[in-house]
Amino acid sequence: MFNQSTNGKQHITPIICKIKDITYQKYHLYKKPYEREVLVIKNHGEDRGVNNKSISLFEAVNDQFDRFKIAKMSKEIDSGLILIDKKGNELHLSGCSCGYAGTDSHATLEILNKAGFEVNKRFVFCSKGFTLFHPNEEIELFGERL
Repeated sequence: MFNQSTNGKQHITPIICKIKDITYQKYHLYKKPYEREVLVIKNHGEDRGVNNKSISLFEAVNDQFDRFKIAKMSKEIDSGLILIDKKGNELHLSGCSCGYAGTDSHATLEILNKAGFEVNKRFVFCSKGFTLFHPNEEIELFGERL
């Protein structure tokens, strides 16, 4: 699945998968910080950008990941939610957003809480972008909250 081209850029061949009426792409990507390939799963085709499809994808493939340690959402439009597990594997959910009280933000709230990030509506609805550590990771990195 992973090939290094002669110009130093990665050549990625995704596998298109379908499970429980959800279409997604799955591929391996070399990540230098981890010095190895990581698994990446993303919404695909007509399922991209659909909040209930992102929730369903999270539920369907969650068992392919270790505990998620980081959740990120860029300030850029249509960036979606990126969950990163302890091994560096990534789940990209394009039907999620933040910064307003719409259905995509509700999907973000639901997925983050199912993944154990313990966030509330106000955080998701008011954030323009974020990087969150899982509470267990936060304790390991920074100690108990005061």
